[in-house]
Amino acid sequence: MKEYAITHRSDHVGMGLDNRHFLEALTRWNYFPNQKALATELPPNISTRRFTPEVARKLIETIKINNERKPLGFDLVEYRATRYNNVSRILGLIHPLAFARIFEVFEANHENLIAAMKDENSAIQVEAHNDGRMLIMNYEDHETKAMAAIDQSFGKKFRAHTDVANCFASVYTHSLEWAVQGFEIAKLNLAVKKGPRHWSAHIDQALRWAKRNETSGLPVGPASSSIAVEVILSAVDQKLRDRFSFVRYVDDYTALCESHESAQEFILALGKELSLYRLNLNLAKTSIVELPEPLQEKWVADLMNAVPPVLRDDGQLAFMDTSDALQFLDHAVRLNNETPDGSIVKFAVAAISRRLKDRAAADVFKYVLNLSWHYPILLPYLEQIDARSEYYDREILIEKLNKIIAINVAHRRSDGICWALYYLDRLKSNPSEDSIVGVISSGDSVAIAMLCAFEIAVERVAEYAKTLIDKTSLYIKDQNWLLLYRLYLLGKINDPYEDEKTFEILKKYEVDFFCPAGENSRAEEYCEYISNPFVPQEEMQNFDQWMNGA
Repeated sequence: MKEYAITHRSDHVGMGLDNRHFLEALTRWNYFPNQKALATELPPNISTRRFTPEVARKLIETIKINNERKPLGFDLVEYRATRYNNVSRILGLIHPLAFARIFEVFEANHENLIAAMKDENSAIQVEAHNDGRMLIMNYEDHETKAMAAIDQSFGKKFRAHTDVANCFASVYTHSLEWAVQGFEIAKLNLAVKKGPRHWSAHIDQALRWAKRNETSGLPVGPASSSIAVEVILSAVDQKLRDRFSFVRYVDDYTALCESHESAQEFILALGKELSLYRLNLNLAKTSIVELPEPLQEKWVADLMNAVPPVLRDDGQLAFMDTSDALQFLDHAVRLNNETPDGSIVKFAVAAISRRLKDRAAADVFKYVLNLSWHYPILLPYLEQIDARSEYYDREILIEKLNKIIAINVAHRRSDGICWALYYLDRLKSNPSEDSIVGVISSGDSVAIAMLCAFEIAVERVAEYAKTLIDKTSLYIKDQNWLLLYRLYLLGKINDPYEDEKTFEILKKYEVDFFCPAGENSRAEEYCEYISNPFVPQEEMQNFDQWMNGA
């Protein structure tokens, strides 16, 4: 379905992570969960690219928080993303006003945050990427991991591996202050009720405010959460690096040691340092193995040995025929059954998707579609396969997508529902009546918001939304803010937040989280304008001048 794919991109890219790139990445490209290298967490028709730094500032400048909201903070929209083992991981879509507050304190402390994250042991770096993002978590880059292991393992006899148990959900937000200031100073500052506060205290408060004012847990997905975790774990790494050789991938630790005793000491020392920040090791994933050990897991070698040569004798890309491609995917499914790890099939599909065309692409597309019923994590990869519509039966595809919606409604998987709806929309087809009823009854806010793309469903979605608005709880509205804002933009409901003008301001600046690719708002054009090196600084318009000149 590559012919139907949507791509949002940044039209200007700096040479490094300068302040402007940081701010745009924070708001436009890494606000919603968008950190995967090969496939996006959310369908690509959902985008925050119109939520620019200037729009975030307008929210902060314009809206005065009322007394009801202050002690509560904001709730957020939950998106259940399926992991390799078909267990859902809850991602968070933070309310725009709450995220604007996070943006404000991150902007004011950009340099402090970058300095606090500086960590030679972390494989994750905040840096400028060509697509506008500053964070890409490339967990599946086996070659990079292998080379890192080669560089570090010479003369080592044991490898210790572990990770932080339920890391993001376990973060104690006050521990950010401990990591930056040190425990004793942070405790002393906590006792000071008046006067200026340390910058880390402002970040702690903004992060809490975005999640019901709770001190426990950070929403998974936004760059703000990833940065906070990096700050905390960088402080942990600093305590260990003089004694141990190790690398950290987000919350995943691997240490190379000269003895079994040293490997045990690493695990114990890491556990002790983490406990100071109220974090714990995942004992189920803790291991010590004697070296030499293969650099990659056995399934990676087995799978790559089964891939036909990538290049022809003349150096051109070697396309695969149907027989070779299906045989390779069969091998991946067999390996997956032997080694329960859904990432095997995902890895296999990604490895061959660009090597398919014409009939072979269509045949593989149909096979992967069938596998997607079992493994929703494969759905994003369907649009990477260049299967042209003349090679498959459109009606059968639509029928299968509706069945995928049904199974994922039953298992409460947001991504399985949303990606199927996305493909139906790209095919210009409506979901079935059963699908519409099932999605609305699921209460899945993002999936129900996706239904607004279909004229056949939008009125029923609006009726459902009005039942949410009638419930006066701010949290219920916050849990559905994306759905409510989409209906507000469509003119189907009035502003559900009577005393907060967030929706009004977003609409004024043409913010649309379901905006068509290639149609830039005036605020987006301002991002390009101020990044133009040929516009003299003394002649550059401010945001208000730019908007008024439209």
